[in-house]
Amino acid sequence: MRWFWLLAVLVLVGCSATAPAPQAAREVAVPPKAPGHGEQSVVHIAGEAPSCDVTIQGTGFVYAPQRVVTAAHVVAGVIPVSLVVTTVGGEVYEGSVVAFDPDVDVAVLYVPDLPAPPLRITRLSTFPLRLPGMSLGDARLLSHSKGAKRLLTQQIEIEGRIEGEGPNIYREHDVSRMMLTVSGHMDAGVSGAPLIVEDGTVAGMMVGAATDEPDRGYALAAEEILPVADAATGATRHVSTRKCSGDRSSRTS
Repeated sequence: MRWFWLLAVLVLVGCSATAPAPQAAREVAVPPKAPGHGEQSVVHIAGEAPSCDVTIQGTGFVYAPQRVVTAAHVVAGVIPVSLVVTTVGGEVYEGSVVAFDPDVDVAVLYVPDLPAPPLRITRLSTFPLRLPGMSLGDARLLSHSKGAKRLLTQQIEIEGRIEGEGPNIYREHDVSRMMLTVSGHMDAGVSGAPLIVEDGTVAGMMVGAATDEPDRGYALAAEEILPVADAATGATRHVSTRKCSGDRSSRTS
């Protein structure tokens, strides 16, 4: 199924802001977590984006030692010296962006000394024949939503897989990506949040929500995340995060 989206019906839900075609991917070779866990691996991300005069706050998760993956639009425009990563236990670490893909909407942070355990990213298993209206299963969404003082856990339903086509985060050109549609309330700050399925692995990462349906969201499927994440498991050199995506000075992305 091919799905075309318009910016009028899909909004990025990457960060709260306050004024001052994929190749075949391999799994990251990290031991899977036990079902029902993952909180220690999800982090809060904050940084300064002076080009649009805002402080960003969002979610990310550890997928390899000292590596955090999040949505590219969460860290777009953030200056290197300002990125701060905070664990669920309150420990604070400095981070830098070592991979930034505005087409796929994936970024990777290198966070030296970060002790949080990695989560494994894997493609969601689906049955060849699926009855109409039957979901792909349940997942736990772990996020640092806007205004939340702690990590929030939400049970959501993965409704299906769709091939979505639309503009990249800068609206420069159209891209095609495999997405998961999910049902559950989506607040600002959930982009970059992992969808943790029954076996404890990450099947997708939140990137957007429908403007006309507040309880419907969209996540990048694992096979979209893995090529960028895999290539950055050993990266330590900072890369440019370009400019802010959207008008963060006047709205929440």
